[in-house]
Amino acid sequence: STTANGTANSTTANGTANSSTTNSTTPSATTSQTINLAPANAMTSKLNITKDIFTVGTWNVKTLWATGKLELLRNEMKRYKYDVIGISEVRWTGKGETSSGDFIYSGESNTHTKGVGILLSAKARKLLLCYNPIDSRIITARFNATPFNVTIIHVYAPTAESSEDEIESF
Repeated sequence: STTANGTANSTTANGTANSSTTNSTTPSATTSQTINLAPANAMTSKLNITKDIFTVGTWNVKTLWATGKLELLRNEMKRYKYDVIGISEVRWTGKGETSSGDFIYSGESNTHTKGVGILLSAKARKLLLCYNPIDSRIITARFNATPFNVTIIHVYAPTAESSEDEIESF
């Protein structure tokens, strides 16, 4: 979960939590399209979830729409040594990934509101099998691991200040 001041919390792959609790949620059925990256991307790398540390966090960045914000986020990711960070309030339009492949995102069609994304370290990029930009509030990413693959679901839920219709439709 993300704190109000935008700090990231983390959980390692072996189940050790760093200032967070892990909640799982299952998105409802949708017509979104999964983008498969295997076999070229992940068949050479595999995360051993019983031995390797894979640090995952979340961060509400308020916006990545301003010039240079993504680069600042990349630097913070390296500084704190995260492998994956789920990003809320990206505020980019459309769905896709950056040319470097280290940031996948899902936003509104025409407005710079809401939006989610997942920032990946070089290690995580090598493990990424596929991702699914479901809508402006939900994105998933699946990683090659043993004894089983790992799916990360990043969700940006409406706040209490949101309209009743928006909360109900979520």
